[in-house]
Amino acid sequence: MLIFSIFFHPSRKITFLGGAEKRFLEFLRFLSLNVNGKVEIIILEPEPSLIFNNNHKVKKVVVSQLFKVKSRNLPLNYLGWIIWSLKATVFSIPIVFRVKPDLILAPNNTLPNILPAFLVKALFKKPLCVTVHHFDLYAGKSEKVNLSLKNFFKTYRNIGYSFFTSICKALASTLAVKLLEKAEFFISVSNFTASKLRLLGISKDRILISGNGAYSKKNFEIYCGKEKRFDAVFVGRIALEKGIYDLLEAWKLIVSKFREAKLAVVGEGPELEKVKVKIEKLGLENNISVFGGVPDKQMKKIVCNSKIFVFPSRFEGWGIAVAEALASGLPVVCYEIPALKEVFGDCESVFFVSKFNSKSLAEKILEVLNSFDVEFFRRKSLDFAKKFDWKQVFSKDLQFLFDLKNKGIK
Repeated sequence: MLIFSIFFHPSRKITFLGGAEKRFLEFLRFLSLNVNGKVEIIILEPEPSLIFNNNHKVKKVVVSQLFKVKSRNLPLNYLGWIIWSLKATVFSIPIVFRVKPDLILAPNNTLPNILPAFLVKALFKKPLCVTVHHFDLYAGKSEKVNLSLKNFFKTYRNIGYSFFTSICKALASTLAVKLLEKAEFFISVSNFTASKLRLLGISKDRILISGNGAYSKKNFEIYCGKEKRFDAVFVGRIALEKGIYDLLEAWKLIVSKFREAKLAVVGEGPELEKVKVKIEKLGLENNISVFGGVPDKQMKKIVCNSKIFVFPSRFEGWGIAVAEALASGLPVVCYEIPALKEVFGDCESVFFVSKFNSKSLAEKILEVLNSFDVEFFRRKSLDFAKKFDWKQVFSKDLQFLFDLKNKGIK
C-alpha cells in the first residue's frame, strides 16, 4: 500500500508538540520496526522536519513556509498555516501524479492538515482517511453538542479568547468540519470523538474507533527514581483551553496551606509569556518553575520527579498526556470531561474534578497530596498504563487501511 500524507505541525516556538503529532510520529516508528515491505508512505511536512531520516519506509518532502510569523498572535499564525496548506497542495500535485498512491491520509482533523489533503483528494479522486483526535467543544457530560460555528465561537469565548480570535478559531474549526464530512473514512481515537462524527451523519462502518499508546516500562525505569522534587507537574500546550490559569490560581490556594509547595510547568504555547507575568503577580515565583519547551528526556525526568500530574484541560479527544503520566507512575488530577472519563474512568489513580474552577481543582490536589502514597500510586498507575500499547493500536489502524484497499472502496 502506498499512502500520501500531509503532516502539518506548528513551530515549537508557537505550540508544544501535541498528541496528534506524537501519535503520527509513533505510527511512522511502528512502520519502520514492524511492517516488512507492505506499506510505503510519502509525507509533506513544514520545516523543521520532525521525521527521522533513517526510516526507509517513509519518504518526506519538506515544504518551507512562505512567511514565518514570530508573533504569538494566533490569527496571524492561522493565516500563515493556511498559506502553507495551499503551498503544500501545489507541491503535492506532481508527487501524487507520479506515484499514484492508494490512499490520502490526514493525520489530524485540524484545518492545516485536512485542507491540503482534501484538495489533493478532490483533484485526483483518491479516497481520504482522516485521523480524528478531538473537536474544540466542551460538552460537559453530554455528547450532544453540535459542531456548529455558533458553538465553536461560544466555546472559545467562554474559555477567555478575544472576540476576534474566537471568530478566527471558530471559522477555522467550522471549515475543517465541512471538509471532514467529505472524507471517506475515519480513525477516531475514542468513542466520544466518534460520537461527534456520527452527529455529522457519518455511518459507523466508515469509522474505526482506535486509541492511543503511552511510554513503555523501559522508559519508566530509565527516567523514574524515588526523588520527588515537585509536588505537581503540568505538561502540555500553554493555552487557555488547557486550563493553565485555573492551575495557577489553584496553586495560590495550595501555597496558602503549604508554603513550600512546588509546581513544574512544561510546554510551549501562545500564553507562555503571560503565564510568567501572572506567576509574578500572584507572588509565586518561588513556588512555580516554568521550563517552557524542553527535550523529551528532560520532560520525562521532570515528570518522574513530581508527585502528581495535573491536567485541567477543557476538552480532549483521548488524553495522551494523562496516559504518559500514568506510565511514569504518577497519579493524575484532571477535569471531568467525556473523553478522559471514557479512557481513564476506571483508574484508581486518576482523580476527576467535576467543577471547572480553581477552588475545586485546589481541593482535589490537596486531597491527593494529603493521602499521597508513592508506592501505591506508582503500582496503580503503571498497571493501568499497560493497556496503552502503540503496537496494538497501529496494528488495528493498519488492518483497517488494508481492508479499505482490499475491498476496492473508492
